[in-house]
Amino acid sequence: MSPVEYSGEVSGEENRITFQLYDYWLGLTGDQDIPPLKALAPESIAPYRNNMVLIDLRDPEKEPTLQVIGQLLLQDVDQDLVLAGISEIPRRTLLSRITDHYMEVLANKSPISFDAEFNNKAKEKILYRGILLPFSDDGENINFILGAIRWISESDRPNSGTDSEINTKMNFGADLSLLQSQLDDCRNLVQGQNTATDLRSRKSLYKTLGAILDFHETCCAHPDQYSELLRSEGLKAQKRAPYTPCLKLCFGAEYDKTRLTEYAAALSFAQKNHKSGTEMPAFLEGFPGGIKGCVQAMREGRTIIAGAPSPGSQEENQKIIRDLPPIANFSIEASETAVCEDELCLILGRRNGTDIDVIKILKEEEKILPQILKRLIKNR
Repeated sequence: MSPVEYSGEVSGEENRITFQLYDYWLGLTGDQDIPPLKALAPESIAPYRNNMVLIDLRDPEKEPTLQVIGQLLLQDVDQDLVLAGISEIPRRTLLSRITDHYMEVLANKSPISFDAEFNNKAKEKILYRGILLPFSDDGENINFILGAIRWISESDRPNSGTDSEINTKMNFGADLSLLQSQLDDCRNLVQGQNTATDLRSRKSLYKTLGAILDFHETCCAHPDQYSELLRSEGLKAQKRAPYTPCLKLCFGAEYDKTRLTEYAAALSFAQKNHKSGTEMPAFLEGFPGGIKGCVQAMREGRTIIAGAPSPGSQEENQKIIRDLPPIANFSIEASETAVCEDELCLILGRRNGTDIDVIKILKEEEKILPQILKRLIKNR
């Protein structure tokens, strides 16, 4: 049983199904974490339709059902399970290998890929690789899961090489494809940046650096494939500047060296503060001085605790104020409590020697309070 034209080469389509479909799904997300099913174009997944299943989870009171089943998967179970519940899927079938993983998608709210081997009903040894992709009407609750799988029986494989050699080659090629796919995404972000020095350009750059940080993490997890990628681009890894090769891959080897150095410092500083690529844009936006602020912090050997407010920010100043010991304490009339809902407030007083009369409690004013806090922090 062989539903694919197995070439035995790492670049074969059967080795890349997970990455091709993941890239397509990622392109559908837009501003949402999980795309709606209506965004899916049937013609775009046509090459895999015989190897796919659509799982319907719209009714939380009932078990998931199988809305669409590819022809090759139907042939494997040898019965029509369209609209059947997943509990009706026979064991030792490829369909069961897909649906066994659907709870992982619900738990993670993200795609999951898998590969393994098993003995089917005919006691054939089957090697398979697949992926499950979530879809949501509201971007939050998963309504459908699209699964795809490709496989080959041991008897259909080429005879050259041991199991471990073949699996090693397949995994190396798949991981290299993953790195190349992420690199392509980063390059697309680089090319799409607004060249004007405005707010949009800065946000675009921050988003690009976030994607590159994730790309660097993937490279670190696959050092052999990363070395191959660098070799093919005529670049080398640098122990003293670990982020620079990744940046050169994305921006180009001839990109301005000063800029690359600044970007590398920003990536390093974000990593020291345990920021992911997704968190990096907000991290840079909130850090005083942005990229140049990170560069300065790295030069001074400074670090900040992950999750802590940015130094000098209003949030940080308010935290300092809260920790200062009070110099007096008094109660106010109940009628004044409505004005004092904020933890920090402004008090208008009149001094008479050592006595102070409280005239009015003022609401927090955004334009006034930050200036007062900064002055107080400076002179405390």
